[in-house]
Amino acid sequence: MHRVPVVRPGSCFRAAVVALWLVLLIPLPGFSSAQGDEAPPFMLPALESGQAISLADFQGKVIYLDFWASWCGPCRQSLPLYEQMKSEFPAEAFEIVAINLDESRDDAVRFLEDHPVSYTILMDPAGKSASQWQIQAMPTSFLLDSDGRIIRSWAGFNSSHLDEIENEIRTTLQ
Repeated sequence: MHRVPVVRPGSCFRAAVVALWLVLLIPLPGFSSAQGDEAPPFMLPALESGQAISLADFQGKVIYLDFWASWCGPCRQSLPLYEQMKSEFPAEAFEIVAINLDESRDDAVRFLEDHPVSYTILMDPAGKSASQWQIQAMPTSFLLDSDGRIIRSWAGFNSSHLDEIENEIRTTLQ
């Protein structure tokens, strides 16, 4: 006599959620987001134009790379402060690139209507870049040198760290 496994209500959903988390949290082979490592590559559409933009497009510049989403409370504070920070550094040597992880482009657009920025916003609704970069908190930011190496990362956002971030950028630009 064969025993038929008992499937309890909700157990398939829980299993799917656990499987999804495992996929998202397991780093992709060959990529790391640790200090000193080469930054994992990406090719994502720009929010406004839809044009595909890669990390290599910013080669030769120091990059402040920020992962954010419209549902992220601290992002309401960080994005406008990064906008102010951008003006303190030479455009030919420094760039802020923000990767939005919202599933809906409209959510990002509505957020930016209230918190406008002039720096590059890329869209990653599937979260593939977040998985590559091993993002575990929102927002998470990385400082990359002009050779594409990770200098430092910050998980979460606290406005009291802004001076520290700016000092790291200045040091990296030298």
